[in-house]
Amino acid sequence: MRGFYEDVAFRTNVVAKKTSLHLQHGLERFDVTPEQWSVLNVVDQKAPISQRHIAAFTEKDAPTVNRIIDVLIRKNLMTKAIDAQDRRITSLALSTEGKQKVQLIRNVVEETCTHFYRGIADTELEVYLDILARIENNLE
Repeated sequence: MRGFYEDVAFRTNVVAKKTSLHLQHGLERFDVTPEQWSVLNVVDQKAPISQRHIAAFTEKDAPTVNRIIDVLIRKNLMTKAIDAQDRRITSLALSTEGKQKVQLIRNVVEETCTHFYRGIADTELEVYLDILARIENNLE
């Protein structure tokens, strides 16, 4: 068993890096990074949404999310609206261009994931997700 846990940790890290790199290459044609995609995806599913909630859903810190949002607004992929009753509250949503781009990106992400999980049954992926959740819980 010596080295077994280290091997598992190493393989997990290698697969995570390869997955991220593969996704990054798929997103390049859209001028979007995987980090930007994670924010766009959350906003697409949860809009209108606050920056604080985006940070929670993406598990990123507030300054990182703020930088990503600024870039996405400059790229005309997101819009920011200030609450009429409470000017401290800002709601974020996808712009029309953002909605179109998200759908194109989602298609690429789905194709990429289909490639990643080729030959693996859904039941096996469910077990894998359960194991990952337990490992993540142990890390908390």
